[in-house]
Amino acid sequence: MTVQKQLLFINEYGIYPELIAQLKKTGYDITVEHLMRKALKFIKKYSPDIVVAEFVHEAQFRDRVSNLESLLAQIEGKNMATRTLVLYEPSRQEYLDRVRGMFHIDAVLPHPIDAQQLLDKISELS
Repeated sequence: MTVQKQLLFINEYGIYPELIAQLKKTGYDITVEHLMRKALKFIKKYSPDIVVAEFVHEAQFRDRVSNLESLLAQIEGKNMATRTLVLYEPSRQEYLDRVRGMFHIDAVLPHPIDAQQLLDKISELS
């Protein structure tokens, strides 16, 4: 019996309903989390094959650059084989580059996100 691969989609701002529908076509067991703390618990428990997350940088973040540092630190700290795909706004490239200087990110996709591009990138990471 083969085990279905797991994909975690972290959709904190809930702006990708059409992408979630497309993700279901990948053959992965899809889990969507809207809160990073719940996503971190999920990763700790299940070690998904791929994590797709949106990159968020806000000026009020005092001790970090973005919403992704805890996520990436957990994946790297536990030596997980989890692949990471980050969706980002091109105007935030500078901040994403800073995070990439600290942590490994397997792939990125700039907005606007095309569903086929997303599916292709996931296929490349598989």
